[in-house]
Amino acid sequence: MRAGALGDVLLLRLAVAALRKAGARVRLLAPEASGIALVGSGPSEVDGLIPWDRADVARLMGDAADVSAALRQELAAFDLAIAYTRNEALLRSLKAIVPSVVAWDPMPPPGGFHAARYVAEPLARLGVDLDLDPPPCAPAAEERQGVAAFEARLPKGFLAVHPGSGSPAKNWPATAFAALAERLAGDRPWLLVEGPADAAAATGLRQSPGAVVAKDLPPRRLGALLSRSGLFVGNDSGVSHLAAAFGAPVVALFGPTDPALWRPLGDRVRALRSPTGRMEQLGVEQVTAACLALAPQLSRRGHT
Repeated sequence: MRAGALGDVLLLRLAVAALRKAGARVRLLAPEASGIALVGSGPSEVDGLIPWDRADVARLMGDAADVSAALRQELAAFDLAIAYTRNEALLRSLKAIVPSVVAWDPMPPPGGFHAARYVAEPLARLGVDLDLDPPPCAPAAEERQGVAAFEARLPKGFLAVHPGSGSPAKNWPATAFAALAERLAGDRPWLLVEGPADAAAATGLRQSPGAVVAKDLPPRRLGALLSRSGLFVGNDSGVSHLAAAFGAPVVALFGPTDPALWRPLGDRVRALRSPTGRMEQLGVEQVTAACLALAPQLSRRGHT
């Protein structure tokens, strides 16, 4: 159970993969908008979702006696609940229904190990072996089909860029992203990912030459599209975690947050952090070099 945004939910993949490898079936109780990203058939994905936003789920925050018979029956079928919460009322309700409940603070302490390893720690204490590199998410056929129109407009191994995040302080300047796209894509089309909160961050990029805008795609479809990219570049955001979760090569840009704690998981992920914590202090040359080191094929497309 995790009441979090997209990045928070995707950080559960290490824990999910460990449980699946141990033979468990896993379901997720999370907000529908973020939780749906983790529902799939892959070994690091969950079998189903109980939406946090569902009307009867809200009763878990009160007296367990008020929980509907249907939800009580649904939850009582589980052997174990791992609840990432500090809410005592919620924990009392779960403990009255689920045979075993492990409570874990959702926020890792500063200076600790990576957030994905932190949220998997309850499993380690239960004797579950942890795999530090969970396999990529597996897009379903209908998810791939749902983005076929975008793929048709983009070259093979295209560049994908997401300029937004949950905070303007974590965003690399739009002018820098535009310069990077010019260098890496040249006159070829590239993908601009724009989410519901990215209007300001994407304003200066929508009219860039070659930009193909993917706006407000459902997370699984967006993941399927990003899995076909040759390189994804983004800030410390849920979309960067999504790209990595679906197996894309990722260059993730950090400033005020610590990549040692929050970088996306994956052996094809590179994290760059501004030495001052200010995103504008990350130079285009530095980011370009990191991108070409990870995806050298892009050097043949741009102007560098």
